Amino acid sequence: MYSLLENFSLRAVLETLPNSVFLKNSDLRFVYINKAYEVMFGVKKEYIIGKTVLELDYLPYNDRVFYQKEDLDMLQNAKISHHIIKYNFSDGKVHICHYWSGGFVQEDGVRGLLGVIVDVDQERKVIAVLQKKIHNVVLQKRQLEEESTIDFLTGLHTRKLFDDALFRYAASGDRRFACIMFDIDHFKVVNDTFGHPAGDTVLKEVAQVLKACSRTGDIVCRYGGEEFVLLLPGSELDTAVSVAERMRERVAELVRLPDGRAVTVSAGCSEYAEGEYGALVLQRADEALYAAKNSGRNRVCALNAPAPQQTEP
Repeated sequence: MYSLLENFSLRAVLETLPNSVFLKNSDLRFVYINKAYEVMFGVKKEYIIGKTVLELDYLPYNDRVFYQKEDLDMLQNAKISHHIIKYNFSDGKVHICHYWSGGFVQEDGVRGLLGVIVDVDQERKVIAVLQKKIHNVVLQKRQLEEESTIDFLTGLHTRKLFDDALFRYAASGDRRFACIMFDIDHFKVVNDTFGHPAGDTVLKEVAQVLKACSRTGDIVCRYGGEEFVLLLPGSELDTAVSVAERMRERVAELVRLPDGRAVTVSAGCSEYAEGEYGALVLQRADEALYAAKNSGRNRVCALNAPAPQQTEP
């Protein structure tokens, strides 16, 4: 690491800094200014090097006298000083700057003075740009989060949104709701026979039917693969069964395979039992879906919530 640092020239490093940097010797004559200093005041190194601040006519006379006196104190006592001050820059405008200088003593006893001038106005602009970039990053993050709740293929909500809604509804403890799980029958055969593009088309068309048949307030999601799930706020089990039957019938009527055969779906329904976890409601819907598929598919099955346990008097 140290050998790497030794390969760098200090002068080259200083030339890359955006802030003005200058060095003075023990006579308080300039021995170095960087490129940023030249740009800031519109001067060339050749004009500055070898002069004291008293000879710099681009600075007000009173300022030159003040700097010379302060620099001498900094040099003799190896002190550090800083000020907020206004400068006329080469762009013709007045800039508020943070001026910092400090005297130092080398190991060989030679004294010198280092100064740095930071354009506060420019720093504010940089900070404003950074704040804007941070703001844009936050907006992009929010957009990504929003996009993560929408399935890119079907346009329905995602499993993430459904799981969040299910947890929220169950956690409230006083919201009645029901769940429906759908599965496209023999979907693997669709992909294997007609290809994945045809399978994607089936997914999108089934999703459109489910969305069109849903009621205001229902949460319709693609749960994964060829599975879809609905959360029906304020509904009981019989309502969920009616909604699922209507959707099942409409899918069979409207969605067709490339060879003209109807696409069918199986569905399982469940309802929330007071005080239980949302995952249990979904588990019952999944079990009911399993029963529908084992009973021949293209049908709706329901699973009642467990009866509350009776406590002995």
